[in-house]
This record gives sequence, C-alpha cells and structure tokens, in this order.
Amino acid sequence: MRTSSVMTISLPQAMVKQSEVVAKKRHMTRSELMRSALRNYLEQVHREESQAEVALQSYDREKNAGKLKELKGSLTNLME
Repeated sequence: MRTSSVMTISLPQAMVKQSEVVAKKRHMTRSELMRSALRNYLEQVHREESQAEVALQSYDREKNAGKLKELKGSLTNLME
C-alpha cells in the first residue's frame, strides 16, 4: 500500500531551474527537495500560529486580571 500521494504543481520555469540546481548540490531528488521545503514551511506556520495563540492567551490573562491599560487614540496618532 502506498504511503504517499502524488501532487502536481505548476512553477515558473526559473523556479524549476533554481530547484534543480539546489537539489543537485544537495544530492536530492526534486521530490525530496520539495518535501523538505514544504515541511519546513508548514513547521514555520505551526510555530507562528502557536506563538500567536500564546500571545492571545497571555493578553486575555492580563486583561482579565485588570493589568492592562486602555490605549487612547489610534496607532497613526502614536506614529506622529
């Protein structure tokens, strides 16, 4: 039984050529390179989402504890 699925993607020709150069230098197939790149990207997205969730939880705790001050005005006023 196959443990992977086939996915077809379209890439600009320049990106294909760059990926072939990188894959060759790293002694990888194009599929291995694409899997690695996608895995790294998905891990980055997961980390960013986790960090955002922690920040929101921290904000909620501080807000509920009454430790946050209300900001008056807008961000554009702060930048002037």
